[in-house]
Amino acid sequence: MDPQLYRQHAEQEEQHWWFAGRRDVIAACLRRWVPERGGRTLLDVGCGTGGMLPLLAQFGHVTGVESEPAALAVAARRVSAGVAVQAGALPDDLPDGPFDVVTAFDVVEHVPTPVESLKSMARRLRADGRLVVTVPAFMFLWSQHDELNHHYVRYTDALLREQLQAAGLDVLHTSYFNAWLFPAVAAVRAVQRVLPGWLRGPAKSDLGLPPALVNRALHALFASEASVVARARLPAGVSLLAVARPRSR
Repeated sequence: MDPQLYRQHAEQEEQHWWFAGRRDVIAACLRRWVPERGGRTLLDVGCGTGGMLPLLAQFGHVTGVESEPAALAVAARRVSAGVAVQAGALPDDLPDGPFDVVTAFDVVEHVPTPVESLKSMARRLRADGRLVVTVPAFMFLWSQHDELNHHYVRYTDALLREQLQAAGLDVLHTSYFNAWLFPAVAAVRAVQRVLPGWLRGPAKSDLGLPPALVNRALHALFASEASVVARARLPAGVSLLAVARPRSR
C-alpha cells in the first residue's frame, strides 16, 4: 500500500465514516459467528496502523501482525491490556498459534498468492476456529483508490468462496456490505469509464474526511447494515465479508 495511505489511515480511522461503519459491521459478525468461550485468542493479519485492535480486544487477547514498519510503529502505540503487535508478512511469517479467530480485513486483495496466504491463515486456526475476511467487491468498481492501495483484484462472492475452499476452509457465511451506498459508487465508476477525464486528477484515495454532519450521516447509513450482514446475505455492496472454518475431517 502507498505509504501516504498509512498516514491517512492513522489520522482518520477512528472517526471516518467508512472505518467506523466497517467496525460496526465486523463487530456484529464477530458476535454472531465467533463461538463463545473464555480466554479466546485472536490474530489480526495485516493490522495496519491498528485501527481494528481495540474492537478485537473485546473478544479476547489479540495479536496484530503487520509487515510495514511505519504502520507497525503506529499500531504499537495502540497496544493496551490484551493487545500485542509484531512484525510479520504473508504467507508464512505469522505466529504459530493456534488461534480461536484469525482476521484479515482488506488484506487478501493486496497479496499475489491469495490461496497460499489463506492456507497460511487456516493453519493458525484451532480445529473449531474461525477465519473472518473482508475484501473490496466487484472489478467494475476498480478505481484510482485500488491502484494507490496496490490491489491485485476486487472480489465477487464466487471468487472468494472458491479461494477459501481451495485453502481447505468451509465457508459458513458470506455477504456483501456497504450496500446502501453501492448504487451511488457504481454510478460514479460507470461515468468515469465512459468519460475517463471526469473527476480524474492526480491519483488519490477515496477516503477523504467529509464535513462532520455528512460524516455522521454516512456512518449511520453504513452502520445500519450491521445486523443484516451478520445474519443474511446482501446481494451487492462495495465490500464483501466471509466467515470460514477449517474443513472438517
